[in-house]
Amino acid sequence: MHTPDWHPPTAHPDTPHGALLDWLSGEGSLTQRLIAAGRDDFRVQVLGESQQPARADEAAALGLASGHPVWIREVLLHTAGAPRVFARTVADLQAFNAAGVHLENLGNRSLGELLFSDPRIRREPIEISRYPAAWLPAQQRAEGCWARRSLFASERLQLLVCEVFLPGWPPAA
Repeated sequence: MHTPDWHPPTAHPDTPHGALLDWLSGEGSLTQRLIAAGRDDFRVQVLGESQQPARADEAAALGLASGHPVWIREVLLHTAGAPRVFARTVADLQAFNAAGVHLENLGNRSLGELLFSDPRIRREPIEISRYPAAWLPAQQRAEGCWARRSLFASERLQLLVCEVFLPGWPPAA
């Protein structure tokens, strides 16, 4: 199976160009950017929240052993009547519980609303990669999708947020 090859946006050996690179490297909230781009029908579809063993690349980014128990939240971000982005959030289960953060209560709200409204949370640099098709939800499985990820950290919590731009992104204006 293909393993993601994470690099800074401008240093990836196969960096995309144009609008896609702009979306991949944007520092702000993806939710806010989608809404600002006139995609006012934005909605979050929660696919699942559960405890799972960390994938090797996720564990490394969080400084954990591969297979360490983590909390996972997977969602689809919809605009223009279709799913456009698959997002996967990973948190160390022990830190997650110790921090007293209740991400499991977000429901259909965007995680970005929480992350970008809390001044204690800082965003680490963005990395990009092609995303393995096998890791996408069955209905969205496609080869060659670009993804971005970054670590969001506070004193007690680290979250790894990965956003995968599904086929057809960005949509024609």
